[in-house]
Amino acid sequence: MKKVYLGLFGVFALSFSGIAQKNTAKPLNTKKFAPLELKAKPGAINTNKGVILWQNDFSNPGEWVTANDPAGTPPHTNGDWTITTDINAIPVAALKPAAHTTAANGYALVDSDGAGANASQNATIVYTQNIDLTGQPNVLLMFEQSHRRYAESTYVLWSIDGGATWQEVEVNADMNVNTNTTNPAAVQVNLSNEIGGQSQVRIGFKYTGQYDWFWAVDDVKLSTPDDYDIAVSGIYWGSTGAWGARLPYYQIPTSQVTAIDFSGIISNLGALNQDVTFGVQTTGYTGSSAATNITAFTSDTVHCTAAFTPAASNANYTINAGVQSANVDANPADNTVANAATIVVNTNIYARDLDNIASGSYNEGQGFEVGNIFDIYASDDISAIDVYIHPGANVGTEMYVKLYSIDPTTGDFVFVDESAPYTLGANDVDALLTLPLQGGAYTLNAGEPYLVVAGSNGDGGATDDLIVGTCGISEAQTTFYLDLTDNTWYYTTSTPMVRMNFSNASMDENSLLTGFNVYPNPAAGNTTIALSSKVGTDVVLSIVDLSGKEVYTSTAALNGTSQFEINTELFGNGMYMVNVYSNGTKSTKKLIIRN
Repeated sequence: MKKVYLGLFGVFALSFSGIAQKNTAKPLNTKKFAPLELKAKPGAINTNKGVILWQNDFSNPGEWVTANDPAGTPPHTNGDWTITTDINAIPVAALKPAAHTTAANGYALVDSDGAGANASQNATIVYTQNIDLTGQPNVLLMFEQSHRRYAESTYVLWSIDGGATWQEVEVNADMNVNTNTTNPAAVQVNLSNEIGGQSQVRIGFKYTGQYDWFWAVDDVKLSTPDDYDIAVSGIYWGSTGAWGARLPYYQIPTSQVTAIDFSGIISNLGALNQDVTFGVQTTGYTGSSAATNITAFTSDTVHCTAAFTPAASNANYTINAGVQSANVDANPADNTVANAATIVVNTNIYARDLDNIASGSYNEGQGFEVGNIFDIYASDDISAIDVYIHPGANVGTEMYVKLYSIDPTTGDFVFVDESAPYTLGANDVDALLTLPLQGGAYTLNAGEPYLVVAGSNGDGGATDDLIVGTCGISEAQTTFYLDLTDNTWYYTTSTPMVRMNFSNASMDENSLLTGFNVYPNPAAGNTTIALSSKVGTDVVLSIVDLSGKEVYTSTAALNGTSQFEINTELFGNGMYMVNVYSNGTKSTKKLIIRN
């Protein structure tokens, strides 16, 4: 498919203790690309919640009516709701066949992706008959869904006057871009205040989008709630340092081991208030919260009272979490989360990503940088930065990695060091790449945050150029993206697979080049090829077209930096390969000519 979105970008609006934040960002236009599918684990569907007051499984399409709003925002042009029995109609491979309980009998589907890039959707599907809820003050709407998120909005609709007027509430708003629900996922919306006790209730669903993904809905129920039903809705964990945010590190070098705090996001789905206790267990640690009262039909964040500090030796820690109360729970299956996270303490690698590529960040062939903030808890020397290259990246792309410190007064990112330019080969794509910093080891100071990024100057849009793998979700303003077309920093909530490497990485001993740049690139009229070496070496410079014909050659003795000024008007427009031969090695970069 398409649609790699460069996270959720926005202004630097939050203020973290110890570091002043930037305030000169703007929204970034969405980018679309063919990512790897992010596959979610199967979810347990609860089909026995309270007393069912009404239910519908879409087996009779005549009980539902669809409508489109060409005057709405956005205006509807194409991409309507349909009721289908085709369990493979879902447009996302990871979510088909549809696994709704009664999918084979029919389910409702709106496919924004299938409608195409020029279509927009403002589409509703509503039940055509009144539902009498007289005498039922507490009412839950429950349904099964399958959904992949991009920029669309999904709503539950309700009417209490037989469909004369409608109101809506958004669902799925907390999903991140280019992520999937489980197949299926259970949704529960408390509509007690909206439809409880009413005699002419109707319900429905609404989808608005433009070239987004899809939404499938099935097995809709109105039910009374159980008295006691709590669930772990999420886990918030990590370490807090000078940057001020709680950052989850999935790989921690022994030098940076520090206290890890755990919190649970607990939902009370029942009709009565409950006192709950959240707990976390892993090797050498059992933590729990104080008893916390959560009001019926609300959620709250509950914190373990003691932090977990792993041993400063290589080990894996599997995190299991759960919530409990003194009452018998109606659905104990959602009270625990097994294998909520795995934390790896190792010798050299500091990583915030999940180490399982899901999608990617890029800039459609234009220049960009993307990477993560890391808090340093003990001074140590960094010599290299790791980056996972997405399988869609272009062989021949010239890229680099950089290290930034952060000005504690202004919050500005301050350049510290970078790698020599590196050209991606076939073996570098869909692989983890380690690039050493040119200055050798650099000491990172305890109590300071740093930013590490991977980037490219781009090829002018001739290809997709560099695509950095992403996996996981970052808290806002902890992962950053620099758009080199306007030199503006953004934050992204998609975690790039860019990591600190504390090993003693070094350049290939056979390569005597320390710098190889081609600029401007694309070139119009002329370009400069700059080569540098710290020791004396003879080089041969050759430019060949895509047919393999050599159109330029030169030799030079390097001991420092030499520049070759090339008149590109002597060549036709198109792509060329610039080859540099030195000490038995060959380095290659692309050159785009647009005279």
